[in-house]
Amino acid sequence: MSSCYHCNEPIPLDCRLTIQVNGENKAVCCTGCQAVANVILQGGFDGYYKYRQSSAEKPVEQANQPDNLYQAFDAPSVQEEFVRIDPTNQQHAADISIQGMHCAACAWLIEKYLTKLDGVDSIRVNLTNARAELLWDNSTIPLSQIFNAIKSIGYLPSPFKISQIETEYKNISKNYQKQLAVAGLFTMQVMMLAFALYFDVIEESFAYFFRWISLLLSAPVVLYSGLPLLTSAYRALSKGSVNMDVPVVFAIYSTFIASAYATYSNTGEVYFESATMFVFLLLTSRYLEHLVKTKAAITSANLLKLLPIVAFKLDNNTVSTVHANELKIGDIIQVKQGEQVPADGKLISKHCTVEEAQLTGESLPIDKNQGDIIFAGSLVHNQIIQVEVESVYLNTRLAQIAKHQERINQSKSPLANVADKMAKQATISVLFLSIATYLGWELLGENGLWFAVAVLVATCPCALSLALPTAISAASNALKVQGVLIRESHALEQADKLKVIAFDKTGTLTTGKFSRAQVHCSEDINQDELLKIVAAAEKASSHPLATGFADIDSSSIKLESVETIAHQGLRVSIDGVEYTIGSRSLFSRAERLLPNARWQNAQIYVFRQTTCIGAIELTDELKSSSIECMQELPTQKVILSGDHSLLVDKIAATLGIEFHKGLTPEAKRQKLQQLQDEYGSVAMLGDGVNDSIVLATADISLAMDEGAELSKYKADVILLNSQPIGVAKLVKMSQRLNRILKQNFVWAIGYNALALPLAVFGILTPWMAVIGMSASSLIVVSNSMRLLKR
Repeated sequence: MSSCYHCNEPIPLDCRLTIQVNGENKAVCCTGCQAVANVILQGGFDGYYKYRQSSAEKPVEQANQPDNLYQAFDAPSVQEEFVRIDPTNQQHAADISIQGMHCAACAWLIEKYLTKLDGVDSIRVNLTNARAELLWDNSTIPLSQIFNAIKSIGYLPSPFKISQIETEYKNISKNYQKQLAVAGLFTMQVMMLAFALYFDVIEESFAYFFRWISLLLSAPVVLYSGLPLLTSAYRALSKGSVNMDVPVVFAIYSTFIASAYATYSNTGEVYFESATMFVFLLLTSRYLEHLVKTKAAITSANLLKLLPIVAFKLDNNTVSTVHANELKIGDIIQVKQGEQVPADGKLISKHCTVEEAQLTGESLPIDKNQGDIIFAGSLVHNQIIQVEVESVYLNTRLAQIAKHQERINQSKSPLANVADKMAKQATISVLFLSIATYLGWELLGENGLWFAVAVLVATCPCALSLALPTAISAASNALKVQGVLIRESHALEQADKLKVIAFDKTGTLTTGKFSRAQVHCSEDINQDELLKIVAAAEKASSHPLATGFADIDSSSIKLESVETIAHQGLRVSIDGVEYTIGSRSLFSRAERLLPNARWQNAQIYVFRQTTCIGAIELTDELKSSSIECMQELPTQKVILSGDHSLLVDKIAATLGIEFHKGLTPEAKRQKLQQLQDEYGSVAMLGDGVNDSIVLATADISLAMDEGAELSKYKADVILLNSQPIGVAKLVKMSQRLNRILKQNFVWAIGYNALALPLAVFGILTPWMAVIGMSASSLIVVSNSMRLLKR
């Protein structure tokens, strides 16, 4: 009976369906396989069939489903549950689950097929987690059409929510616990029988009976508790690869089968206790590793639980109760004392105190004034407040933190990939070495099986593979609690190797809340008029300097037009007169145009047409942790600021670090590249839109959470409490991480180097090797878990 070209299942006798492949007719088993295969082939993706490593699932059920199956996912009310929208460009993003993937060819097919669709900006498929990160333009292509496209090539898409992670990890934990319970219970019984056999405490006539009892007791451990190991090894071998479970499975099942044969034939030695103990101890180390990742994953999922289910919406002084997901941008909500805020928004009330410990790691209450942003999940302390909604559910800061944290828990760093390659090479070497050991002892007239098993077990690179991912998960989770969110794991690994850390000044080392120190005016204008003109113009700007004029009533000034001059300032028209307001870079020849030399330290200059009529000096206070940060950082520090005034000199002198001022965004980038050429690895901490260029250039980029969205988009690390001390925390954690990684790798490699010759020469028996290898893995995992402690 022939098999289906698409799913490899037998073709029914009455089926005559075919597809065209390179001019040849290929038989398929049903209309579902025919439809899916035609979509794949007509799209030019026939490479899928060439490189796939397992058969596709039979898509009969998918083919019978209605065309409008996914139409409900286009509804905004439904998308609020799992879709994130970028407010700057309205780009939609979502994590989706994809069922039916079996190998890398499946992931390749989905990525290639979807990226050809208009409106799909990108899709990254994670085969391990059966998930994909999708970015698309909703005005060009609806989500239902994307889901139908995935279905058309034989896979089942569905929305994925971060809140599902906790359930997934708990289910995995339950499976581990059941497998460990079976392994632990039966291993103890097998061990008791083994000791009785080893030390001849029973009569010879009962030895044969005890062997059969050991066989029956060890079978559940090997066949049930050891099933995840067998499945993992099979998947690796079916893909033409190896992982660390391959030698483990060879060792366990060869030991069990050989012992079972020895029991049946009543000849030779049995090592049931080694096989069962190996399964039990290996599962224990895997379970401990899983607990570390579970803690990090549940921390991310629990963040979303801070969002209230209901909200109290104000409409014409009437309070109504609505579902929090139904809130819209611009809605006014009321939050009572002791309740958590359901959405990000602007504080309408004059003043309040909130707690943001879960968001920023800051345990002390924070004062908020009218116009300040109140974040979803914040706990209101002392009064009833009113908030104007700006972001809801998945677009809130809280949800973004959870998303980034989940991403770092699932991602693999470059160092992790190197460790995996080392473990893979070590696994191949172990397999060849065990074969050589077996043949060598057989030539010497001994039973080489047990020596080969001892080599497989003793030198299995389990500890090497566990050394990094456990430590990364623990370290990133510990930093999140301290208000430092890791977006890219390489920043955590390499922070302790930084030679220079560059800081922006405004909003980074300083509060960014300016006050006027001195106002200079020409004879053509008085101070009051000058300030009103500047205040009116600055209302159209989001630059931090604009905060220095928030207290001025400029309602009498009517702006006829407003034009932004990139990285320099604003050009406005008032009563037909053009005014230019901005930084010193507006001057073509600053020294000649300045009416007075004392004006040269101002941050803002005002031109009427082409004549400078005024200048304003502003002051800005240092953030509370700036000095502490400089004292704790062991590397060289430098300020790269766009401000040209004496304020930069003063702040640099207070902090005791060098500085470069009056830099344009491009000049900052060039200066940072010079530092890289001179010193090596350089990090940059910034917060403004103009910092995005230099952040992209830095080896490690850090952004303040209160800063511009573009700067955070470019950042490897986000400081949730917007305090520079987070940089010092990152460097310290990186030092701890790398110290523990070195300990883990030294231990893993040192143990294998010691155990290898002992196993080859028969000094290390299989049961000794089991204890040694398992203890090695447990030590590595336990050592990594130390990073969870502050």
